[in-house]
Amino acid sequence: MKIAEVIAVFPPFHGGMGYVCFHNARDLARRGHDVTVFTLDLGHRRCEGDPADFRIERLRTPLRYGDGGAVPQLASKLRKFDIVHLHYPFFGGAEYVYLASRLWGRRYFLTYHMDVYGNDALKRLAIGVYEPLLLKRIIRGASLVTGPGREYLKSSKAGGLFEWDKVVETGHGGVDVNRYSPREKDLPLLRKYGLEGKTVVLFAGNLQPFKGLHLLIDAIARIGDPALALLVVGGGYGEEGYRKQAREKGLEGRVVFAGPQSPEGALPDHFNLGDFLVLPSTHSESFGLVILEAMASGKPAVVSALPGPSRLVEDGVDGLIVRVGDVGDLLNKIEVLRRDPTRCREMGVRAREKVVRKYRWETIGENLEKAFRQILAR
Repeated sequence: MKIAEVIAVFPPFHGGMGYVCFHNARDLARRGHDVTVFTLDLGHRRCEGDPADFRIERLRTPLRYGDGGAVPQLASKLRKFDIVHLHYPFFGGAEYVYLASRLWGRRYFLTYHMDVYGNDALKRLAIGVYEPLLLKRIIRGASLVTGPGREYLKSSKAGGLFEWDKVVETGHGGVDVNRYSPREKDLPLLRKYGLEGKTVVLFAGNLQPFKGLHLLIDAIARIGDPALALLVVGGGYGEEGYRKQAREKGLEGRVVFAGPQSPEGALPDHFNLGDFLVLPSTHSESFGLVILEAMASGKPAVVSALPGPSRLVEDGVDGLIVRVGDVGDLLNKIEVLRRDPTRCREMGVRAREKVVRKYRWETIGENLEKAFRQILAR
């Protein structure tokens, strides 16, 4: 098959959606398909480390806003493909996938990754205008749809727009279980961050408000043990605000900001510095690729009781589930793992076993291939 993968932001820029698309493209290419990724040009035509398995075409646009941008040239470029895989949201790109389906009969498969709310008044206004006008058409125009799971899709803002006979389960996100695996903590890296001899709570992800890092910093501050530290892996968005919050709470040395790390570089080593992961998302978290990466590394995860993240964790078995937005409950769950290292390690072993069994990228690639063939056979 000649397959187009369409996504707003793609590696080397960090983000779960981009890495899902990367692995989808790579595994489909390794299964013998001709794959091209279309994504926004964020300043250069090619990035160091672009893979040889598939092509990447970065599209220029004079109209870029946030993680979106208008790329009308995409509609004509899609004419030559057998099938298009649209990763939504992509404001400025999804409309032209829909247009290509109307003009050229290009059938598309839609992965609905997450709801979008906007972190300022202008973005919220734009989303409020866009979604009633276009989102239903884009969703209904897809031949098949997938996402982080039916429960998440039902609970999403678009829940009333899906035709459920078109929804298929593909697995959504996965892990390279060889790259992310249990290993001893890297002592030079521990020393670099001043974390030697400490229990390390790990937070990983882009520092967007809905990730709940502010709640986690509050919880760490309430636990007055200097031997407990928080390692923040990620950057962008509200990083300066979180640094200020940590300073104001007197957490210098106990909250360490490691910045964004590449999955092909030092990210797996940073996962292994943690004793357990905490992702206390307040809303909009549809899946949480970092949860699986931590679990593959042998770390239990503490996650919010949102439909996406909570489906990855079995409460009390390979992780813990915390009430959304409840700092007190978050503190208690951190204490459970901090005070019982043996239980923490045992949960980490079970977490690793689950990921190896259920969340390999290769399985997701196989499921996508089946879905694409199903569409083309109609």
